[in-house]
Amino acid sequence: MHTLELDLGDWDASRPLRLLMDGFTDYFTANSMYAAWQAGVQPVAPYVEAKDTSGKWVRVIDDMGFPAGLARTMVADLTGKVPAGTRRIRIVTNLKIYWDRIRVDNSSPAIPYKLSEVPLADATLAFRGYPEVVEGNPKNDIHYIYENVSLTGPYTRQTGYYTRYGDVKDLVAKQDEKYVIFGSGDEVNVEFDPSNLPSLAEGWTRDYFFYADGFAKDMDFYAAHGDTVAPLPFHTLVPYPYPAGIGYPLDAEHLRYILDYDTRPVSGPAGESFQFRYPH
Repeated sequence: MHTLELDLGDWDASRPLRLLMDGFTDYFTANSMYAAWQAGVQPVAPYVEAKDTSGKWVRVIDDMGFPAGLARTMVADLTGKVPAGTRRIRIVTNLKIYWDRIRVDNSSPAIPYKLSEVPLADATLAFRGYPEVVEGNPKNDIHYIYENVSLTGPYTRQTGYYTRYGDVKDLVAKQDEKYVIFGSGDEVNVEFDPSNLPSLAEGWTRDYFFYADGFAKDMDFYAAHGDTVAPLPFHTLVPYPYPAGIGYPLDAEHLRYILDYDTRPVSGPAGESFQFRYPH
Protein backbone atom coordinates (compact mmCIF):
# COMPACT_ATOMS: atom_id res chain seq x y z
CA MET A 1 0.00 0.00 0.00
CA HIS A 2 1.17 3.53 -0.69
CA THR A 3 -0.26 7.04 -0.57
CA LEU A 4 -0.03 10.19 -2.64
CA GLU A 5 -0.68 13.24 -0.46
CA LEU A 6 -2.01 16.46 -2.03
CA ASP A 7 -2.42 20.01 -0.77
CA LEU A 8 -5.60 21.41 -2.34
CA GLY A 9 -4.76 24.97 -1.35
CA ASP A 10 -7.58 27.40 -0.63
CA TRP A 11 -10.85 26.49 -2.32
CA ASP A 12 -14.45 27.65 -2.27
CA ALA A 13 -16.84 25.08 -0.79
CA SER A 14 -19.78 26.68 -2.63
CA ARG A 15 -18.29 25.54 -5.94
CA PRO A 16 -17.65 22.06 -7.38
CA LEU A 17 -14.31 20.51 -6.43
CA ARG A 18 -12.65 18.11 -8.87
CA LEU A 19 -9.25 16.65 -9.59
CA LEU A 20 -8.16 16.54 -13.24
CA MET A 21 -5.66 13.71 -13.32
CA ASP A 22 -3.30 12.79 -16.16
CA GLY A 23 -1.74 9.35 -15.93
CA PHE A 24 -1.61 5.74 -17.07
CA THR A 25 -1.75 2.28 -15.58
CA ASP A 26 0.39 -0.83 -15.78
CA TYR A 27 -2.85 -2.63 -16.52
CA PHE A 28 -3.30 -5.92 -14.74
CA THR A 29 -4.24 -9.11 -16.58
CA ALA A 30 -6.07 -12.25 -15.56
CA ASN A 31 -2.63 -13.86 -15.07
CA SER A 32 -1.52 -11.18 -12.63
CA MET A 33 -4.88 -11.27 -10.81
CA TYR A 34 -4.54 -15.04 -10.38
CA ALA A 35 -0.97 -14.65 -9.15
CA ALA A 36 -2.12 -12.03 -6.65
CA TRP A 37 -4.85 -14.37 -5.43
CA GLN A 38 -2.32 -17.17 -4.98
CA ALA A 39 -0.08 -14.81 -3.00
CA GLY A 40 -2.96 -13.58 -0.84
CA VAL A 41 -2.71 -10.05 -2.28
CA GLN A 42 -6.00 -8.17 -2.60
CA PRO A 43 -5.99 -5.42 -5.28
CA VAL A 44 -7.14 -2.17 -3.69
CA ALA A 45 -8.64 0.45 -6.01
CA PRO A 46 -7.59 4.03 -5.18
CA TYR A 47 -9.61 5.56 -2.37
CA VAL A 48 -9.44 9.09 -0.98
CA GLU A 49 -8.87 10.22 2.61
CA ALA A 50 -9.08 13.74 3.98
CA LYS A 51 -7.27 15.07 7.07
CA ASP A 52 -9.80 16.46 9.56
CA THR A 53 -9.26 19.27 12.06
CA SER A 54 -7.89 16.84 14.65
CA GLY A 55 -5.24 15.59 12.21
CA LYS A 56 -6.96 12.25 11.66
CA TRP A 57 -7.29 10.77 8.17
CA VAL A 58 -10.92 10.01 7.29
CA ARG A 59 -11.99 8.12 4.18
CA VAL A 60 -14.26 10.25 1.98
CA ILE A 61 -14.32 8.26 -1.31
CA ASP A 62 -14.23 4.46 -1.37
CA ASP A 63 -13.31 4.05 -5.05
CA MET A 64 -11.88 7.02 -6.94
CA GLY A 65 -11.17 5.04 -10.13
CA PHE A 66 -7.96 5.12 -12.13
CA PRO A 67 -6.88 5.77 -15.73
CA ALA A 68 -7.61 2.58 -17.68
CA GLY A 69 -4.52 1.65 -19.67
CA LEU A 70 -2.58 4.09 -21.80
CA ALA A 71 -2.06 7.77 -20.95
CA ARG A 72 -5.29 9.71 -20.50
CA THR A 73 -7.04 12.25 -18.29
CA MET A 74 -9.61 11.23 -15.69
CA VAL A 75 -11.81 13.26 -13.36
CA ALA A 76 -12.23 12.58 -9.64
CA ASP A 77 -15.26 14.46 -8.29
CA LEU A 78 -14.72 15.55 -4.70
CA THR A 79 -17.75 17.84 -4.60
CA GLY A 80 -19.63 17.53 -1.29
CA LYS A 81 -17.27 14.80 -0.07
CA VAL A 82 -14.38 16.83 1.30
CA PRO A 83 -15.29 19.00 4.32
CA ALA A 84 -15.04 22.75 3.81
CA GLY A 85 -11.64 24.13 4.83
CA THR A 86 -9.83 20.81 4.25
CA ARG A 87 -6.52 21.32 2.48
CA ARG A 88 -4.80 17.96 2.66
CA ILE A 89 -6.10 14.79 1.07
CA ARG A 90 -4.37 11.57 0.08
CA ILE A 91 -4.94 8.84 -2.48
CA VAL A 92 -4.38 5.30 -1.17
CA THR A 93 -3.89 2.16 -3.29
CA ASN A 94 -1.63 -0.82 -3.94
CA LEU A 95 -1.97 -0.66 -7.74
CA LYS A 96 0.83 0.51 -10.02
CA ILE A 97 -0.43 3.86 -11.33
CA TYR A 98 1.72 6.57 -12.90
CA TRP A 99 0.38 10.07 -12.18
CA ASP A 100 1.93 12.66 -14.48
CA ARG A 101 -0.09 15.75 -13.57
CA ILE A 102 -2.90 16.50 -11.11
CA ARG A 103 -4.82 19.76 -11.25
CA VAL A 104 -7.43 21.10 -8.83
CA ASP A 105 -10.58 22.43 -10.48
CA ASN A 106 -12.74 24.69 -8.33
CA SER A 107 -14.38 26.57 -11.20
CA SER A 108 -17.75 28.26 -10.88
CA PRO A 109 -20.65 26.08 -12.11
CA ALA A 110 -22.06 29.20 -13.80
CA ILE A 111 -19.41 29.18 -16.57
CA PRO A 112 -21.44 28.93 -19.80
CA TYR A 113 -20.92 26.09 -22.25
CA LYS A 114 -22.73 24.55 -25.18
CA LEU A 115 -22.75 20.95 -26.33
CA SER A 116 -23.01 20.13 -30.02
CA GLU A 117 -22.88 16.66 -31.53
CA VAL A 118 -20.84 16.09 -34.66
CA PRO A 119 -22.77 13.40 -36.57
CA LEU A 120 -21.10 10.27 -37.83
CA ALA A 121 -20.66 10.45 -41.61
CA ASP A 122 -18.97 7.15 -42.42
CA ALA A 123 -17.40 4.09 -40.80
CA THR A 124 -15.40 1.40 -42.58
CA LEU A 125 -13.75 -1.75 -41.24
CA ALA A 126 -10.55 -2.93 -42.93
CA PHE A 127 -7.24 -4.62 -42.20
CA ARG A 128 -4.46 -2.08 -41.65
CA GLY A 129 -1.65 -3.95 -39.94
CA TYR A 130 0.47 -3.30 -36.87
CA PRO A 131 1.87 0.18 -36.18
CA GLU A 132 5.33 0.52 -34.67
CA VAL A 133 5.36 0.44 -30.88
CA VAL A 134 7.70 2.82 -29.04
CA GLU A 135 8.39 1.97 -25.41
CA GLY A 136 9.12 4.70 -22.90
CA ASN A 137 10.48 4.63 -19.37
CA PRO A 138 8.86 2.70 -17.75
CA LYS A 139 8.44 0.29 -20.66
CA ASN A 140 4.65 0.24 -20.46
CA ASP A 141 4.54 3.98 -21.18
CA ILE A 142 4.08 3.31 -24.88
CA HIS A 143 2.90 5.12 -27.97
CA TYR A 144 2.44 4.10 -31.57
CA ILE A 145 3.74 5.45 -34.88
CA TYR A 146 0.58 5.09 -36.94
CA GLU A 147 2.23 5.69 -40.32
CA ASN A 148 4.88 2.98 -39.87
CA VAL A 149 2.90 -0.23 -40.30
CA SER A 150 3.84 -3.90 -40.61
CA LEU A 151 1.42 -6.29 -42.27
CA THR A 152 2.53 -9.07 -39.92
CA GLY A 153 3.21 -9.19 -36.22
CA PRO A 154 3.57 -11.52 -33.23
CA TYR A 155 -0.17 -11.53 -32.60
CA THR A 156 -2.95 -14.07 -32.81
CA ARG A 157 -6.72 -13.84 -32.66
CA GLN A 158 -9.56 -15.58 -30.90
CA THR A 159 -11.26 -18.30 -32.93
CA GLY A 160 -14.67 -17.32 -34.26
CA TYR A 161 -16.61 -15.09 -36.60
CA TYR A 162 -15.60 -11.45 -36.98
CA THR A 163 -17.43 -8.60 -38.70
CA ARG A 164 -16.93 -8.64 -42.46
CA TYR A 165 -14.81 -5.84 -43.93
CA GLY A 166 -16.55 -2.85 -45.47
CA ASP A 167 -19.26 -0.41 -44.41
CA VAL A 168 -20.08 -0.64 -40.68
CA LYS A 169 -21.68 2.75 -40.12
CA ASP A 170 -24.97 1.25 -38.94
CA LEU A 171 -23.14 -0.76 -36.28
CA VAL A 172 -21.37 2.19 -34.65
CA ALA A 173 -24.03 4.89 -35.09
CA LYS A 174 -25.72 4.12 -31.75
CA GLN A 175 -25.29 2.18 -28.54
CA ASP A 176 -26.89 -1.25 -28.78
CA GLU A 177 -26.04 -4.95 -29.01
CA LYS A 178 -24.98 -4.71 -32.69
CA TYR A 179 -21.30 -3.88 -32.84
CA VAL A 180 -18.16 -4.32 -34.90
CA ILE A 181 -16.16 -7.40 -33.92
CA PHE A 182 -12.55 -6.86 -34.95
CA GLY A 183 -9.20 -8.28 -33.98
CA SER A 184 -5.51 -7.41 -34.01
CA GLY A 185 -4.44 -5.51 -37.11
CA ASP A 186 -8.00 -4.46 -37.99
CA GLU A 187 -9.07 -0.82 -38.09
CA VAL A 188 -12.40 1.00 -37.97
CA ASN A 189 -11.95 4.22 -39.94
CA VAL A 190 -14.58 6.76 -38.89
CA GLU A 191 -15.39 10.14 -40.37
CA PHE A 192 -17.58 12.88 -38.94
CA ASP A 193 -19.46 15.76 -40.56
CA PRO A 194 -18.80 19.12 -38.83
CA SER A 195 -20.53 21.23 -41.50
CA ASN A 196 -23.51 22.08 -39.27
CA LEU A 197 -21.55 23.05 -36.17
CA PRO A 198 -22.51 26.53 -34.93
CA SER A 199 -19.99 29.33 -35.37
CA LEU A 200 -17.95 30.17 -32.31
CA ALA A 201 -18.87 33.35 -30.48
CA GLU A 202 -16.12 35.82 -29.71
CA GLY A 203 -13.89 34.62 -26.88
CA TRP A 204 -15.13 31.02 -27.09
CA THR A 205 -13.03 27.93 -27.84
CA ARG A 206 -14.09 24.46 -28.95
CA ASP A 207 -12.93 21.12 -27.54
CA TYR A 208 -13.68 17.70 -29.00
CA PHE A 209 -14.57 14.56 -27.10
CA PHE A 210 -14.61 11.17 -28.80
CA TYR A 211 -17.23 8.90 -27.26
CA ALA A 212 -16.85 5.16 -27.81
CA ASP A 213 -18.80 2.32 -26.21
CA GLY A 214 -17.70 -1.28 -26.55
CA PHE A 215 -16.12 -4.39 -25.10
CA ALA A 216 -12.67 -5.98 -25.11
CA LYS A 217 -11.57 -9.55 -24.44
CA ASP A 218 -8.12 -10.68 -23.34
CA MET A 219 -6.45 -13.81 -24.72
CA ASP A 220 -4.96 -14.32 -21.28
CA PHE A 221 -4.57 -17.94 -20.18
CA TYR A 222 -6.86 -17.36 -17.19
CA ALA A 223 -9.44 -15.20 -19.01
CA ALA A 224 -12.83 -16.89 -19.37
CA HIS A 225 -13.33 -18.05 -22.98
CA GLY A 226 -10.15 -16.18 -23.89
CA ASP A 227 -9.49 -18.26 -27.02
CA THR A 228 -12.87 -17.70 -28.71
CA VAL A 229 -14.91 -14.75 -29.90
CA ALA A 230 -18.04 -16.25 -28.36
CA PRO A 231 -19.81 -15.92 -26.03
CA LEU A 232 -20.61 -12.42 -27.27
CA PRO A 233 -20.84 -9.65 -24.68
CA PHE A 234 -23.84 -7.42 -24.18
CA HIS A 235 -24.89 -4.49 -21.98
CA THR A 236 -25.92 -5.97 -18.65
CA LEU A 237 -25.19 -5.52 -14.97
CA VAL A 238 -24.47 -9.25 -14.70
CA PRO A 239 -20.67 -9.69 -14.57
CA TYR A 240 -18.81 -11.69 -17.22
CA PRO A 241 -18.48 -14.67 -17.58
CA TYR A 242 -22.24 -14.90 -17.68
CA PRO A 243 -23.98 -17.61 -15.64
CA ALA A 244 -26.17 -20.25 -17.25
CA GLY A 245 -29.37 -18.84 -18.70
CA ILE A 246 -27.96 -15.37 -19.33
CA GLY A 247 -26.36 -14.53 -22.66
CA TYR A 248 -26.34 -12.48 -25.81
CA PRO A 249 -29.88 -11.97 -27.22
CA LEU A 250 -30.72 -14.41 -30.01
CA ASP A 251 -34.05 -13.06 -31.19
CA ALA A 252 -34.74 -12.65 -34.92
CA GLU A 253 -33.33 -9.10 -35.05
CA HIS A 254 -29.98 -10.01 -33.49
CA LEU A 255 -29.67 -13.25 -35.46
CA ARG A 256 -30.16 -11.19 -38.62
CA TYR A 257 -27.33 -8.87 -37.51
CA ILE A 258 -25.04 -11.88 -36.93
CA LEU A 259 -25.89 -13.42 -40.31
CA ASP A 260 -25.51 -10.12 -42.18
CA TYR A 261 -22.33 -8.79 -40.55
CA ASP A 262 -20.40 -11.41 -38.59
CA THR A 263 -19.42 -13.54 -41.57
CA ARG A 264 -15.60 -13.44 -41.49
CA PRO A 265 -14.29 -16.69 -39.96
CA VAL A 266 -10.92 -16.78 -38.20
CA SER A 267 -9.57 -20.19 -37.26
CA GLY A 268 -7.16 -18.94 -34.60
CA PRO A 269 -3.57 -20.07 -34.06
CA ALA A 270 -2.05 -22.60 -36.47
CA GLY A 271 -2.88 -26.19 -35.60
CA GLU A 272 -6.07 -25.39 -33.69
CA SER A 273 -9.40 -26.68 -34.93
CA PHE A 274 -12.15 -24.22 -35.67
CA GLN A 275 -14.64 -23.90 -32.84
CA PHE A 276 -17.53 -21.49 -32.54
CA ARG A 277 -20.38 -21.48 -30.08
CA TYR A 278 -23.14 -19.25 -28.81
CA PRO A 279 -24.59 -19.48 -25.32
CA HIS A 280 -27.94 -21.22 -25.11
